[in-house]
Amino acid sequence: MKRLLGFVIGGFFLAAAGVALAAPPGPGQHFDCSNGGSGISCASDDTGCVPDTKDHGKCSDGIAKAFSKAIATVIKCHAKQADAAWSTSNGKPKTFDEEACETSGGGKSAKEKLDAAIAKLAPLCTATQLSNATTEETALFADKTNAASLDAQNAGVYCQGTNDIDPGGDDAGKIPDGTDSKNVLKCEDTVGKNLSKLIAATIKCHIKLADSDSKGVDFDEESCEGTNPSQKGALDKFNQARDKLIALGICPACLNATGQNTLASNTQSRFDTDNQLIYPCPAPSCAPIVVGQAIPHTYKLQGTTDPQKRCTTNSASNRFGTCSSDTDCGGTAGACMQLPWVTADGQIMPFSIGTQTTFTVNTADSYPTCEHALCIPCGNANAPCAGIPGCEVSGNPNGCVPRGTQGCCNQAAFIVPTFFVNILGGLCSRVDQIGCGGGVVNTSQPQTGHNKVAKQGDTSDPGADCCYNGHPTSECLGGTNLNDDPTLAAQGGCTTSGAGNDYKGKITKTVGGGATDADGIQFRYSVPELSTTWTDGQSPPGSCANGSTYDDGELLVSQLILKADTTTSGASGSFTDQNGDGCKRAGAGYISSTNPATDGPITVPGAEGGGPARPQAYDASTGSIAAAVSVVFSGPNSPIRDIGFVAITPQQAAVIAPNLACSCTVQLDCPE
Repeated sequence: MKRLLGFVIGGFFLAAAGVALAAPPGPGQHFDCSNGGSGISCASDDTGCVPDTKDHGKCSDGIAKAFSKAIATVIKCHAKQADAAWSTSNGKPKTFDEEACETSGGGKSAKEKLDAAIAKLAPLCTATQLSNATTEETALFADKTNAASLDAQNAGVYCQGTNDIDPGGDDAGKIPDGTDSKNVLKCEDTVGKNLSKLIAATIKCHIKLADSDSKGVDFDEESCEGTNPSQKGALDKFNQARDKLIALGICPACLNATGQNTLASNTQSRFDTDNQLIYPCPAPSCAPIVVGQAIPHTYKLQGTTDPQKRCTTNSASNRFGTCSSDTDCGGTAGACMQLPWVTADGQIMPFSIGTQTTFTVNTADSYPTCEHALCIPCGNANAPCAGIPGCEVSGNPNGCVPRGTQGCCNQAAFIVPTFFVNILGGLCSRVDQIGCGGGVVNTSQPQTGHNKVAKQGDTSDPGADCCYNGHPTSECLGGTNLNDDPTLAAQGGCTTSGAGNDYKGKITKTVGGGATDADGIQFRYSVPELSTTWTDGQSPPGSCANGSTYDDGELLVSQLILKADTTTSGASGSFTDQNGDGCKRAGAGYISSTNPATDGPITVPGAEGGGPARPQAYDASTGSIAAAVSVVFSGPNSPIRDIGFVAITPQQAAVIAPNLACSCTVQLDCPE
């Protein structure tokens, strides 16, 4: 009793301490745990899936048992055939109708009994299970020209001799000859029986695994069909019978220990492979965004924290790598930060966890791409903007950017609450949605998508067509290259008072490339945004009060128009000289104007590259971490002019939200 009590108490504390317990794969999941499950129930070499219903499980178990019996009968038929052929060749004529025994015996043959058993199970089975059973039966009962047939594999057992057992017939194998042929035949018949037992035991292990997984109970199938300390595994028993037979000294060279081991290994491998026919997996389909829900829905992604810390953009080393202190980031002060955070021109800002992205998937994409278009609604993009009333004062005396005076979405679905920026004595900052957004959510399993985003910016003015002279018309607004670029000299040179002193420039975007995205649900979307940063007159010094707004008369520090392409796959950005005029950036860049790495490329890796970006888990056990890397031409509205920003924001797993109708075509604009 004390030992039992100690075990229970110990188990309680293990659970309380968060020790992960193994969980067998569930209905529809693979026996090898490749798409769910863990622990000893993961049968690494077994194909197939856990039955999805009780009836389908009964069907598969019944089919497996029926095949086990049929195979054992066929092996007996082959032994009787071989014995008759040997007797005849040794002067004692004997006949045996192997075909009647195997396939056509008036309802009593191996095949006929198998067909009857499957027919009896049919009401419990799916069409796939029945079709697969036919496929397996066709292969097993084919003639010797089919290497997968039992008739062809007969040659591995009856391997000594010159003359065929079934000359002109459908069975392979030789009649033993020589002075010790009777003993050779005895060995061969015994090997056949041992293989029959091995097959039956292996199939029984498969049945036990399927039944245990269906009940959520651990079962060590590998130990069952292989070897184990108790020496009662299927292969253990075969090995024991092999050794006993070898000790008799009656086996031919082709059935020495190595030969018998090869037959056993090939036999088990064959039935492990064929297990997917008996226990079929569900037809491939797109994983749901929310488990158990149809894909067309409205969803919400809610910002959150993440326990991991990552080195920030301005780190001297290990940029975006995991860290526990600034030392891990090359000693850069304040560079090791817990997510979420944002950096711009080297300034580091903890980010709000109150962010929300609500999107609607109107129509599900089909397998295998599973890339479902998402829509982020806006409502009226020019409604009064409640968060920045200081930009709606007549005459714009506060110096807002032109778009800032034109309102924002009155039904914003991309929300970033006001947050504190700890520079210049403490500032407030907010982001307002100024247009509808779009993108995709990819639920392919395994993942087939390519949703990395790479953006390149050039500060040089591309003219009214927003493309550089001589560039393809596909890059131009309106589809025509007007070749209207002003010269760099006309822009005032590549300086912060010249090319950097306006909102003009060109940003190009590439989606995809590189390795396939990491497994999981990948999100990628673009939303037009207006970022406003100011000194708030109502907040206590050195702070930003919750819900603060930018009001008339308060100091506007910067106002930026963004089109942040957020992705969970990984993102990169850089300043590049796209038109060859020698000018790509006039401002601070991603870090600072004096830092040699400030032009980038700045790359936030996806999960396959060590993160921090990552997809949502298919089972929603973990949320995603999104990344956005881009270029902003802030112009005269900001003292730092051309900058690059990086945002790394964890999100809770998507949830169903109240339905929002949404239809959006993201408008092309300049600079992007």
